[in-house]
Amino acid sequence: MAAAQELYDDLIMEHLVRPEVSLGRMFHAEGLKVNGKVYAFFAKSKDGVVLKLPAGRARELVEEGTAEVMVMGARRMREWVALRSPDEDVWRRLLTEAADYVASLPR
Repeated sequence: MAAAQELYDDLIMEHLVRPEVSLGRMFHAEGLKVNGKVYAFFAKSKDGVVLKLPAGRARELVEEGTAEVMVMGARRMREWVALRSPDEDVWRRLLTEAADYVASLPR
């Protein structure tokens, strides 16, 4: 878990330089928010980062094996996925994609 958590911590710092990005709580974890809405958090139970993306994009990532569907309680979350093994390039790209997506949502 240390490698995944360390990678996420490094990527958080890259996102926090953006004035619209802040830290906040989500499901007992510290997450990244854009304009007050969470777009990513580290899930210790998954040993990885969980992201909010458009449902179609989330489905693509699951189908290609990059991510798994996030299940909270008995509910499958359409727009939330847990990324699999730590990969700096993939995580960096998808964190930015998630931030951009959530920033585009109506307030």
